[in-house]
Amino acid sequence: MLSNEQRNLFKTFGFLVLHRVFTPQEIDEIRRESDRLLLENRQGKPFSGTRRQSVVPFFEHSPVLRQVMEDDRIYQLGIDLLGPNFILSATEGNLHVGDTQWHGGGPEADSIPHIKITFYLEPTTKDTGALRIIPGANRPEFSQHLQPLTAQYKNPTAKPFGLSGEEMPCHVFESEPGDIGMFSEYTWHAAFGGASGRSQHAINFMANPATDEQVAHLQDLYAQWTYGLHPPEELVNSDRPRLRGMVSKLVELGFEPPPPFPIFT
Repeated sequence: MLSNEQRNLFKTFGFLVLHRVFTPQEIDEIRRESDRLLLENRQGKPFSGTRRQSVVPFFEHSPVLRQVMEDDRIYQLGIDLLGPNFILSATEGNLHVGDTQWHGGGPEADSIPHIKITFYLEPTTKDTGALRIIPGANRPEFSQHLQPLTAQYKNPTAKPFGLSGEEMPCHVFESEPGDIGMFSEYTWHAAFGGASGRSQHAINFMANPATDEQVAHLQDLYAQWTYGLHPPEELVNSDRPRLRGMVSKLVELGFEPPPPFPIFT
């Protein structure tokens, strides 16, 4: 369970870091299952390292990783930061290639609170792909001033503030396997450096919509997304109450399961 100070830190700065959440043995098991799923998505072919591999849904496809989703150390984060009856928006498995330029929310407030719980299965440092966060950039009054950074997505050499992406003031989440980071997608974040094929996996939760406006926003997102907010059958038909509960609102709203994820070639 998070302390009041930790909840306040997340609310104020838009991120939270927890160290040594999982043991080395648990990380080894997560890594084996992750590697298996990613290899299966590549149809047994080696990772070429030329472009990012991303699989959504991801954790749902493995009994081992489904246990991670409902583990107290993960499940309680959803309750602490989003309240009871939170919903699953997506899980993802990624092998990254190259830099991830700065991105985050726009000048409007987030309609439905959400968190991304991210796992790195190799050590990360400032120069090897560690997550970078601009503290407080989850707040629209600050985020509106960061919109010029979007230019770097089209042109990584752009310097809208006279600084390269790597030079932007930020907090760097340098991590060891077993650490986890939590942030809102509205919080501006990036990663620079690191070898091709570095892993980054995530579980994404959203608060249960409490108003008609929030339900309508959720329905709009569902219509736009191919995989997110589409309840996987592994959870819809699960005999585990926590897993089934993560998607019960989505089923109630008539949201359909996701289509098969394309094979990575």
